Amino acid sequence: AKLLTDAQLKQAEGMRKQVGGNLGSIIVKLGLLTDDQLTRFISEQERLPVVDLSTQVIQKTLVKRVPKEVLERHQVIPVHMDHGVLTLAMADPTDFEAIEEIQFLTNCRVHVALASRAAIAKALNHFRTDEERAREDLIKELDQPAPRQSPLEVTPGLEQALIPLLIAKGVITEEELRKKARELGVLK
Repeated sequence: AKLLTDAQLKQAEGMRKQVGGNLGSIIVKLGLLTDDQLTRFISEQERLPVVDLSTQVIQKTLVKRVPKEVLERHQVIPVHMDHGVLTLAMADPTDFEAIEEIQFLTNCRVHVALASRAAIAKALNHFRTDEERAREDLIKELDQPAPRQSPLEVTPGLEQALIPLLIAKGVITEEELRKKARELGVLK
């Protein structure tokens, strides 16, 4: 079945030549197909199973077998392991670099299943640690402009105790703290 007109395909290919990237992602970003339509189409063309990540129970130990940076860079997530074969949900089954890298890192053969990019991103987000979420929330909060009101009164000595604790817990790095202080004009 033909899902795109020749003109739509030409438009997507033109965009890929201009900005680079994956043709499937560009087709979805242009609104020519939904992520799910593209996934079903690839599944039919490549005869690969589709994994519904919203109902799939993914073991945390399985996800931890592959470095988080690798999973995010390739937009893949391990979903099953059986007799040394790791099933990897991915939106682009032609991403052989991802397959080879994960085979090397896990010392397992990789079996490919499909899932939409959005479903993979949501599943990866589920496995972010509370510490990562807290750090991101703090950075977002620090980037917000301060409300125009009376200055906050801090118990004397509290900031001296709180800052090293935040750094020690990895909530914020010393460099990020210095950068924010320079932005606020507290530090030159």
